[in-house]
Amino acid sequence: MKCGSLCQRVVGGLIFTMGSVLSLNASAQLTIGRQIIEPVRPIIDSVPVDVGSVRDVLETQVTQGVESRFDTLANIPAPQFSVPSPLSLTSPSGTLVLKEVKAPDGFLALEREWLVVGSEADKTHFSHPDITIESSRHLAAIDQWIYRLKVNTSLDELSQIRNSLPETLKTQVGRNHIYLTQGMGAAESAKIKNNNQDMLANITTTDKPGVCQIPVRIGMIDTSIAQNHKALEHLVIEQQPFLPQALPTTQVHGTSVASLLADNMRAGSHLYNASVFYTRNSISQGATLLSLIDGLNYLVAKQVDVINMSLAGPENSVLANVIQKISEQGVQIIAAVGNEGPASPPLFPAAYPSTIAVTAVDNNHAIYRWANQGNYVDFAASGVSVEVAHPDGTTSRETGTSMATPFVSARYACLFRASSNPAQALVTLRDQAIDAGAPGRDPVFGVGILH
Repeated sequence: MKCGSLCQRVVGGLIFTMGSVLSLNASAQLTIGRQIIEPVRPIIDSVPVDVGSVRDVLETQVTQGVESRFDTLANIPAPQFSVPSPLSLTSPSGTLVLKEVKAPDGFLALEREWLVVGSEADKTHFSHPDITIESSRHLAAIDQWIYRLKVNTSLDELSQIRNSLPETLKTQVGRNHIYLTQGMGAAESAKIKNNNQDMLANITTTDKPGVCQIPVRIGMIDTSIAQNHKALEHLVIEQQPFLPQALPTTQVHGTSVASLLADNMRAGSHLYNASVFYTRNSISQGATLLSLIDGLNYLVAKQVDVINMSLAGPENSVLANVIQKISEQGVQIIAAVGNEGPASPPLFPAAYPSTIAVTAVDNNHAIYRWANQGNYVDFAASGVSVEVAHPDGTTSRETGTSMATPFVSARYACLFRASSNPAQALVTLRDQAIDAGAPGRDPVFGVGILH
């Protein structure tokens, strides 16, 4: 099996390619090939391998990784990927607030709702008898407008709605998909409460070895968080909601993720949270794509070093467009690979080329059994039965790729602050990763495990 054409990227004057380093050229231009199908070419493959003591990554290793992935999939008896059943959510007064449907692509979305990213002048293209503009606003982060459209059944297919738009907008339209948090699955949803004060003290100690000694600015897209928890008291926290007030919400997932970030952040560091998730049931939280994009826009305006996205869902051209624009501004997005198992298709935003994708391992470095696998996986970190803060003031143990992602986000933010160079931060991450699984990069652990 041969590797495809090389993916080239320039960051901070360095030219990166998969498998080899071409040159150092301060005048080179940023060119990232658009991902169409697997194998996904992740951002970490773009890091120059001649900086520091990072091992060489050769085309043969990439090829072996692809073959290893297919060998792994061949040993799985049946697909493990599944999408929850759609729900309809109403306000306390009984008014329908949100109706999920299963879209033709197999993922959840809002019924007959589409998003388009474009200019203010593009509004004229939506004067169609089967299209209603539900909302529109300017996104300062990418200097574009986003339109939420409601279409009649006759246009509720990607091909049909694209045909109603000019060529300039055909690739900038996508369903208002639903994305899910990536905490533990239903089979492992029993929460283990810890009231032991020694355990609480353990996750609130900020002067332990390994904690970043530089104040950082981290953004997160999640549920709301319990800001008054002792594990978060050393941080400057700001959060803003981006979902209809009538929808039920929870603080459990967001507080867990925030505490794992806080565990590696120096006192006085800033944590910005975009609260976007509504409660679907006792173990599932969902966020519309529009809420995600509004949250990203808010976090970029706060000039964060990194954005933690402990969530996953379908590929969407609107999300791809927004994330690419944000990446070009030097804001790194780090995302959970997903908890749908080794047979799952790639989930997003983790599988986008500019995103760092994180999987989960247990204390014995064994891969989390429900973690997604694929060539887009960049790093592994502890995410099985990890100690986290609970909104009621105690602690609990949680599992999932959601719980592994914050460690990598906090580590990257610290390295970025130390060097003021995204490329150097990524190189150092690769230096620090411990190889696991098949020698070299592989589709299970990525580059390796970060401690």
